[in-house]
Amino acid sequence: MNTPPTAERPVRDIVIVGGGTAGWMAAALFSKLLTRDYRIRLIESDEIGTIGVGEATIPPIKAFNMALQLDEDDFIRKTQGTFKLGIEFVDWGRLGDRYIHGFGRIGKDLGMVRCYQYWLRQRQLGLAPALGEYSINTVAPRQGKFMRSRSDIANSPLADITHAFHFDASLYARYLRQYSEARGVVRTEGRIDQFKGNTKQAGDNVKDAFKH
Repeated sequence: MNTPPTAERPVRDIVIVGGGTAGWMAAALFSKLLTRDYRIRLIESDEIGTIGVGEATIPPIKAFNMALQLDEDDFIRKTQGTFKLGIEFVDWGRLGDRYIHGFGRIGKDLGMVRCYQYWLRQRQLGLAPALGEYSINTVAPRQGKFMRSRSDIANSPLADITHAFHFDASLYARYLRQYSEARGVVRTEGRIDQFKGNTKQAGDNVKDAFKH
């Protein structure tokens, strides 16, 4: 007869190895979603630093920021960011081509038939322009225009504007570090050169890093 395994002790200590954008995003989300019963520590080294480049994002970053309940205007200012409606590809198919991959919805579905199905039929007849002409996220950036989505306007293209951001990655990491430390995350300066042996020994290595 098999005996049930002994219940393991619940995890209460969380260690994030490495900072930068990814490390501080993890720390920020843990500090937001978990209770103060958890102790969160991030280990990073100033010797390594964060790559200071422009971060090109896609719409899920907006959902992430919303989960943290960040003020979008403050976030844009602190990261020197700009709004982004899509991604433009230049000379992608052949020299001279320009194509904007707009985020979000394209056209308006009618009943059970998708917009692109109407478009395909009309395109075959020579009656429809390029598919991107039916996306506000493609048309607006060509004219240098932007606005946030208006959820209060039902059945309007203005209710379907999807955006992301372009910002300084090092400033975003700094912004999330301040956010995380305000919620109890502890930063440890140091490096973990390697983990040796089994899980217990690896844990001992992390504990040793805390001492420095």
